[in-house]
Amino acid sequence: MAGIGFELKNLFSEDNNTFQDIKAMAYSALIGVGPWLITVITLNILMFIGKQYILSRGERNLFMTGIVYSFIFSQLLTGAVQYLITRFISDCIYSGEQKKLKSIYIGTIKFITIISFFIGILYFKGQDLSWFYIYTLTALFCFLSGIWVSMNYISAVKNYSYSILAYVIGNVVAVGLGGYILKYSNNEFFKNNLAYSIILAYTIGIGITFFMLFSYLTYIFEDSDESEFEFLRAFKRYTSLSFIGIFFNFGMWSHIFVNWIYGDSYRVGGVFLSSPLYEVAVFYAFFLTIPTMIYFLVFMETKFFPIYKRYYALLTLNGNLVDIDVEKKKMIDVLKEEIYYIMELQFFVSFSVALLSKVIFLKYGMDLYLLDLFRVMIFAAYCTVFISVYITIFLYFDSRKEALLISIVFFILSTFFSIITSLMGNEYTGLGFFVAAFLSLILSEIMLDRIAQELNYITFYKQNFSFNIKAPFLEKLEKILNRKLIFPLIIVILLFLSGCTSTHTKDGFNRKTKRNWNTMSYYNKEGYNYDGYNQEGINSRGFTKEGWNIYTDSPYDYFNFDFSGINSDTGKNVDERGFDYNGYNRITKSKYDKKGFDFQGLNKETKTEFDKNGWTWYGLNKETNNYYNKAGYNYEGYNEEGYNKSGYDKDGNKKPIENFENKNDASYENIYDKDGYDKNGYDENGVDREGFNRKGVYVGDEY
Repeated sequence: MAGIGFELKNLFSEDNNTFQDIKAMAYSALIGVGPWLITVITLNILMFIGKQYILSRGERNLFMTGIVYSFIFSQLLTGAVQYLITRFISDCIYSGEQKKLKSIYIGTIKFITIISFFIGILYFKGQDLSWFYIYTLTALFCFLSGIWVSMNYISAVKNYSYSILAYVIGNVVAVGLGGYILKYSNNEFFKNNLAYSIILAYTIGIGITFFMLFSYLTYIFEDSDESEFEFLRAFKRYTSLSFIGIFFNFGMWSHIFVNWIYGDSYRVGGVFLSSPLYEVAVFYAFFLTIPTMIYFLVFMETKFFPIYKRYYALLTLNGNLVDIDVEKKKMIDVLKEEIYYIMELQFFVSFSVALLSKVIFLKYGMDLYLLDLFRVMIFAAYCTVFISVYITIFLYFDSRKEALLISIVFFILSTFFSIITSLMGNEYTGLGFFVAAFLSLILSEIMLDRIAQELNYITFYKQNFSFNIKAPFLEKLEKILNRKLIFPLIIVILLFLSGCTSTHTKDGFNRKTKRNWNTMSYYNKEGYNYDGYNQEGINSRGFTKEGWNIYTDSPYDYFNFDFSGINSDTGKNVDERGFDYNGYNRITKSKYDKKGFDFQGLNKETKTEFDKNGWTWYGLNKETNNYYNKAGYNYEGYNEEGYNKSGYDKDGNKKPIENFENKNDASYENIYDKDGYDKNGYDENGVDREGFNRKGVYVGDEY
């Protein structure tokens, strides 16, 4: 962080220029909490947009809970490597081995991606979510984990402005794409899966942020043939750093996990446990700690770090004991003075908001149920953020054991007291987390005093040893992972193990749990369960489970099919037109009959009950409203006598001459000439002018 410290010192004015100092503080805020603020703003905009188009509260909760889980567990996962990676990067820079950074960064991303993908697929396997939802959320989980790791490397190149730009572009794309899909997309898939539309848009936005960071870092770092997974060996030497990250992050979130299990929570879509009110209170409480984050960044980089460097320069470069002690006292005094100042500043902010919280809640119509919980969480967050400050300071002095002790104590106390207070009742919710954070903060202050007293001795003592730590297993793992084909092979194996075949039916029912992922309940959007019945026990055709149709009050539906699909008129599984009870025509192998009408009687071309000639499927004429048109012919082209326009009946027999009332009739002229013979030379009896019938037999005498 030396680069940012140098820039901040240049920004802060030495002649008390207020504007210049405000500019410096704004820059500190942008770097310290900018990504967090950008993310918060984006999610709130997406939630606001979602409320306008997603009417189902369950779908909105699914969207937000999916994102919350991705954030929480990506931080828990990367917490195990963030401190370690930071230390490893520092060691590389200190020893002049910056050329390793590109390979190590790529290896870290590969390593985290594999683990993230595996955890995501393992968690969602067999759950009540469709495959595209599962893989999108898993991708979001991987992208977020990659971003947290990338931010460690961004600190090495000191280009914080680019990281902010990456966050801005990614989140703007997420908001724009989410709004467009919800408002303008005519795609039927997105219309039926509104919550998924937003989660997809946000995942694409976060993916853009990640790939911008990844592209920049792989471009800026020097190319080398170094091992991509050399950092794995650091797990052996800096094991404590991994556990510091694990225990502190779990301590941060364990009270929420406890509340999910013992508190006022519910399951979202059968997949996620959630306690929205508790989580909202925690979020706003930590939001108030922004002043501490900003000021701590400024203090560490502009006041503490210069003295810190002078002290260690004297300590390691043959300074005399008097000068070392003087510089140490100055460093510790500045450190404590500034920490206490930050504490006073943050306490003023937190206490003021706690006093005004009821007015704020009433003003903005917030749930008063949150009021007491919010007040407790304000001070729990206050203590927690300073625990983080102390751990950071301990690591500046390489006091890893003390930092690990604080992290473990914080995790144990947070979990234990959260369980105790949750069991005591809802009125004590959150109190356990505050007690744990408060006690851990007191212990942190005690540990800092102890470190300050023994700092000279500890530093000299450690310099007397050179470490040569062997890690045979990690070295073998490093060699295996460095093979070119191993990474894609692992991904293929994970995809195979995840089971790429869907566990859901076409309409979204989980075949195992019988829950519908669209509605996150046992009923689909139309109100029917896995077996096809609504809450009243009636299926879409109107049948009960006993086979009685409530609409017709008989064993048959309106189309004369019984419960099992047998038609009462034909005695078969199709009606006289060839349709089964599902509306599929077995004759034409389509949903239309030979005449072009569907099961309901709608014409394929006109989309109405009449075809282009004005006939219904059962032969009713639109113009005459009976079964004959204005010319007197029915749908098949026959008149009431059973003859068509050419004078033939359905069997191909000609209309007899004596049946013509008028020989001037057009149909008569179409059949017979003036002598009574048709165009083929035969009379109405099928005998020609010579007395021969159609078979060539002479019948003249008989005729």
